[in-house]
Amino acid sequence: MKIFLKYSAVLFILLFVFTFPEISFSQLLLVEEIEVKYKDTKSFDEDVLISAVGIEESDVYNPQVLGENIYKLQKFYFDNGFFDAKIDTSVRYDFKEEEVFIDIIVKENRHYKIDSLIYVGLDSITGNTADLMNKIKNIKSKDFYDKSLIMQQTNEIIDLLQNNGYMNARLKQDSGTIVKRYSDYSEPALSVILHFEGTDSIFYFGKTNINIPDNKYGVDKGVLKREIAYNEGDIYSKEKKLLSESNISKVPIVQSTRISPYAVNNNRVDFNADIILNKKTEIGPYGAAVVIDNYFYLGGGVQYLNKYFAGGGKMLTLSFDALINSFDVNRIEFSAAVTQPHVFNSRSFLTDKVTVGLYNINDSKNYYLGNLTSYLQSFTDFTFYNNASIDLTEELIRYNYDTATSPTITTFNSFLSTTFVHDNTNDVFSPSKGFFHSLTVGNGGLLPKAVISLFEPNVYYSQYVKLFTSNNFYFNFSKKQGNTVLASKFLVGDIIEYGSGNRVIPLPSFYKFFSGGSSSVRGWGARDNGVLVNTNDGGDFLVEGSFELRQKLFPGADNFKKNISGALFFFTLIIFNRSCR
Repeated sequence: MKIFLKYSAVLFILLFVFTFPEISFSQLLLVEEIEVKYKDTKSFDEDVLISAVGIEESDVYNPQVLGENIYKLQKFYFDNGFFDAKIDTSVRYDFKEEEVFIDIIVKENRHYKIDSLIYVGLDSITGNTADLMNKIKNIKSKDFYDKSLIMQQTNEIIDLLQNNGYMNARLKQDSGTIVKRYSDYSEPALSVILHFEGTDSIFYFGKTNINIPDNKYGVDKGVLKREIAYNEGDIYSKEKKLLSESNISKVPIVQSTRISPYAVNNNRVDFNADIILNKKTEIGPYGAAVVIDNYFYLGGGVQYLNKYFAGGGKMLTLSFDALINSFDVNRIEFSAAVTQPHVFNSRSFLTDKVTVGLYNINDSKNYYLGNLTSYLQSFTDFTFYNNASIDLTEELIRYNYDTATSPTITTFNSFLSTTFVHDNTNDVFSPSKGFFHSLTVGNGGLLPKAVISLFEPNVYYSQYVKLFTSNNFYFNFSKKQGNTVLASKFLVGDIIEYGSGNRVIPLPSFYKFFSGGSSSVRGWGARDNGVLVNTNDGGDFLVEGSFELRQKLFPGADNFKKNISGALFFFTLIIFNRSCR
């Protein structure tokens, strides 16, 4: 019998090879379609299951990968309380078109509910911590078993304990989560036991030593110690310890920080903050592709960094760059900036930046000298606005025009503004979900008016109020994050000029609104759009909105093609000067 089976298997393999000679390891078949077919109940959407499998349409088909990923789907069902679920597959080949069609066959069977959720090791927790923990315990009897929710609740309990003095609180390693199934109940049920340990003692922060093994730059330890978010004698909090590590690591000279306990005395824990320093100075070239005033520039430059400049944690940045849009639009710029962290607290920064530049914009050559003083304050995660800034700019600009009818003119302008920012997008450079909002309110011309009234130099200035808000929304419409994204933008800006005098002039185009270009309205050249006599002069009122459907053209690629996308867009625009209405 064994011999018969052996030779039957060999014959089957030979028949398979000769019957389907097209199948070979050298032929690549692409997954054309994945479909889920249910044998009984349907508890999850098809998209959720396909995402759990991890195979997408247009992927290269690999039977071994399919088998491994079907195991992931089996585990997905198990973790969601379907302990008896059965998963099978049916694969159809189209060798002519080099395509594969995959059917995932699901029989969910019984869905288990929690009969009891038992917490062991929390009896000693009292007071406010116990009250807060009872609010966290939101999984109830008769809820369907969901491993992710149980682990989420477990982690929340441990975080709560570790942030309220129970430094050693954790799930017991040799037991963890225990699940017992009951087969004799009228409906499938189970009990879940969570066994905690390390909950018998409350600890307090002791001393924290700043340890810099190679302090060759003479970094002041007091500068780093002020970034610690807790005080000696405070109840231990893991959250404050991690925040302290983050705060210290934000000091430019610091590469990394690790705060760890080294001694315990009467429940007071002393810590070591082990610091690894960056190189103090860096210099090197860089490339740049930026959009400035709706013009897209390419170029580069060289930058020098001093990450521990004049003590106090300050950083000095010197930059020289050259950027070009065309022969008529280009710029050369040198800047020097000093940034001071921890002005009032660990969330505040002060930067002062001086810039000298030559900007060629079509028929004008602009010589620029400017200074920007900026104070940035970050807020807690519980507020709508993530951060706010107060900015003061002073700019001396000499406009040289190529045309004989436009005289050379020198202007001195200042702009004092406040900006509030809310950003919960999921990616800084290529967001696929979330919302970005900024609001800026500012006044221009206050400082020049005071200076010119005293000295009366041969310069001119403008007085104006500027309001601007930018709003961006991102919605993901694909199984894999970022493949298909609907992005929308809504901008509103208004400039209101006021004041009169011998030296007061209409606001130069340098400060106005522009439309058109890659970062504005696609399909229009830079500054080519608007209800204006000359769009290059800019407008003092702007409403701009757009919708874009962005699609990655090669979503399954692993090389450079994975970043190639196309966009279908629709826009609305109103931009004008009040004199043109």
